[in-house]
Amino acid sequence: MSAALLALLALCCPPVQAEAAANVVVYQCKYTGSTETQIVTIDVELQVPTSAVTGQQMTIGWRGAYTELALLAPEQELPADAKLYAYASIKGIDGLTSATGVGTLPPVGTDEQIQLPTSVVELKTTPNKAGTGTVQPAAINFGTKPTEPLIECEVQNETALSAAPLTIAGAGQNESPSPSPSPSPSESASETPTESATSSDEEAPEIGKTPIGGAATGAGGDAGPDGRTFVLVGLLVVFAASAGLVLRRRGNHAG
Repeated sequence: MSAALLALLALCCPPVQAEAAANVVVYQCKYTGSTETQIVTIDVELQVPTSAVTGQQMTIGWRGAYTELALLAPEQELPADAKLYAYASIKGIDGLTSATGVGTLPPVGTDEQIQLPTSVVELKTTPNKAGTGTVQPAAINFGTKPTEPLIECEVQNETALSAAPLTIAGAGQNESPSPSPSPSPSESASETPTESATSSDEEAPEIGKTPIGGAATGAGGDAGPDGRTFVLVGLLVVFAASAGLVLRRRGNHAG
């Protein structure tokens, strides 16, 4: 079936799946140097990074597979070194509009189906500002150079496509949080005397305190040499007074 007939069928009876599935992209492809166009439907899967940071290159994974209509090589066939150039559209982030990547293609002959890359195509871009936006599938081209495409395919159902969220963090926002700061010198100084006083009070022996469970002794047990001297003098005074009283009594009896 020729490419012109496929294009006519697609225009008359557009595939229902292209409208029902938001990730199925309808492309209109045209060949360089020819007025011939072709409608292609590709199920595109985008793998959007979750940890993109400003100033660092990020990668959006692109994987595509034909659904109803596949792309056929032109009559002059593609060069052996032809490649796929895939694009993603980015909206909502200032200064960031697209990402692009290159995928290798297997050899293809005239009027044969152009096979899409089997591995994930890495679309690269570098954000310069933080923000939150969305990512959608965009154009795909085929050729040997990105600036000289042999086949250009533009999205026809952009408003029907679902958008994947994309968040760009500012530099340093994804780093681990810093540990809690140590207490300030003033706080440490205010705590140290209290701890030292408590420790000294607990370790110092008790002085001049009545033992638990004991009776107060009035310093009798704790009296030193000076206390015992006063007690001895008092006993001598009492003894002398008693001796004088006995002598006085004997003198009275003698008289």
